[in-house]
Amino acid sequence: MTARDILRKIPGLTPAVRWTRSKLAPLAEANRAAGRVVINHGVGGTTPAFPLKPGVDTEQLAADIATRTWFHSFDFGNGIVAHGNDPSHDKTKFLGIPERLDGMSVLDIGTFDGHYAFEAARRGAADVLATDKFVWEWPGMTSRSNFEFVRDRLDLTVRDQVISVEDISPDTVGMFDVVFFFGVLYHSPDPLGYMKRVRSVTKKFALIETVVDMLNVDRPAMAYYPGAYLNNDASNFFGPNLPALEGLCKDAGFSRMEDLGLWRLHELELTRGEALPTGAPTSGRVVVKAWV
Repeated sequence: MTARDILRKIPGLTPAVRWTRSKLAPLAEANRAAGRVVINHGVGGTTPAFPLKPGVDTEQLAADIATRTWFHSFDFGNGIVAHGNDPSHDKTKFLGIPERLDGMSVLDIGTFDGHYAFEAARRGAADVLATDKFVWEWPGMTSRSNFEFVRDRLDLTVRDQVISVEDISPDTVGMFDVVFFFGVLYHSPDPLGYMKRVRSVTKKFALIETVVDMLNVDRPAMAYYPGAYLNNDASNFFGPNLPALEGLCKDAGFSRMEDLGLWRLHELELTRGEALPTGAPTSGRVVVKAWV
């Protein structure tokens, strides 16, 4: 008689083993899923303050900032900060932006208040174009005014163009070494069309930050957000999982996608105010680098 045969004769042991396995199996699967998710821990620390033009009245600057509503956050030094919903100076370290962009051209699609366009200029980019239309022309939004307010006071050069993603092309904006596509893809009713627009103006690589969903699904898939399902915002449409995002990049014409990882986990639960799951994340916000 084997040891297993002897153990099987112990009253209640077999049901107990089955119960234990039933509880451990989902945990094991969650751990396997977590192993497939890359966590983005960021590079470096909080980015430094932006340089002001000589002669800017800092007391007046602080007073003017307080009268405005901000989405991006801006640190102007000397304790003068525009506080927006976006933790921009902290978030920059997760976005994969090279420490130096000297001699390179950068396009920031969906620039909003322009923080990342100005960050590209601060890192030495030779030419930076900030583009937007949706929020720049939305009634009651101050993002275009904020962008111009910041540009007028920083010792940095950033061009701007009012244009929708649907109209982005080499003919309308030109070609750029690096393209920023932060927080835009999940707002698109046509994700592949948007990605093709991004690829069409990219000479080297694009950095893409987006909501991702259905991370527990191995095959390419996208979640659809009807109405105001996500964050009470009807401008949100699709959250791809990572295989789908890679497929979008490749079908758009990029040669490969580098997964820089999730910088925020459980995005769906966070934005919908739901309890956070205890297992592996099924949604989040990811940064990927798509190479030409």
